[in-house]
Amino acid sequence: MGHFARIGVILALTAAATGCQAPQSTQQLTQQNAQLQTQLREAQGTIAQLQARESALEADVAELNRVMGVLGNEKTSRVQESSQLRGLMRVFVQDQIDLLKDFLVKGDLLDYVGGELVARNGLGEAVEQQRLLVDLKNALPSEGVLTGVGGYFTQPGSFRVKVLRQIENNLVVVWESKLLPVASAGKQRVNFPVSVGVDAGDLVAYYFPGQVMVAVDAGTGDTRTYGEDLALGKTLSVRALDHAKQKRAYSLGVYGLLKTSAP
Repeated sequence: MGHFARIGVILALTAAATGCQAPQSTQQLTQQNAQLQTQLREAQGTIAQLQARESALEADVAELNRVMGVLGNEKTSRVQESSQLRGLMRVFVQDQIDLLKDFLVKGDLLDYVGGELVARNGLGEAVEQQRLLVDLKNALPSEGVLTGVGGYFTQPGSFRVKVLRQIENNLVVVWESKLLPVASAGKQRVNFPVSVGVDAGDLVAYYFPGQVMVAVDAGTGDTRTYGEDLALGKTLSVRALDHAKQKRAYSLGVYGLLKTSAP
C-alpha cells in the first residue's frame, strides 16, 4: 500500500470515529441540561416557600409589636394610677400623723426623756461656745419614735439634736436633726420635721454651733461636753468627754412615743 493510500485510510477511520462520538456528546449535554432545569425549578420552589415563610414571620413580628405596644400603654397607665394612689395615701397618712402629733403635744401626752425643764442657777463660769452636750444619765428606756425636743433656754439661738448608739466604750452618731431654731428665751418646745426611730439604750446629744444658750447647774445629772461637732456616722469615746465630775444637768430633753412594757 502506498503512502497516500495509508493516509487515506487513517482519515477515513478518524472521520468514522468522529461521526460516532458527536451524537453521544450531544445526548449527555441534553441530559445535563434537563437535570439543571429540574434543579432550578426545585430551587425556585424552595425560594418561593422561604419568601412565604418570611412574609408570615414579618406579619407575626408586626402583631407582636402591636401587642407589646398595647401592653406598654396599659402598664404605663397602671403605673401612673398606682403612683397617684401611693401619693394620695402618703399625704393622707402624713396628715393623720401630724394631727395625732399635734393632739399629743397639745394634750401633753408624749413621753419625755431628759433633764427637768426648769430655770437653773448656772455654774458661774464663762459662757460656753460651740459644745456638744451628751446626756449620759437619761438613756432612752425603750424603743419608739422621737417627735421633738424641749428646753429651758436663756436666749434665742439654734442647735441640733443627735441620737448616739453606744458600742462598747464608743458612741456612734446614728441620726441628727437639721438646725433647729429657738425663737425666744424660756421654756420652748420644737418639733422635728420628721419623726425618728430609736432603740432602747440610745443616748441623746445636743450640738450648739454658737453659744450654749440653755440653763445648766451641777450635781444632779451626768451630761458631759465635747468641744467639737460630731458628724453623722462618726464615733467618739466616752473617755474623750469633759466634765465627768461636775455631774452637769442641762434643761434639755426629747419628746416622743416610746413602747411600754406589758403589765
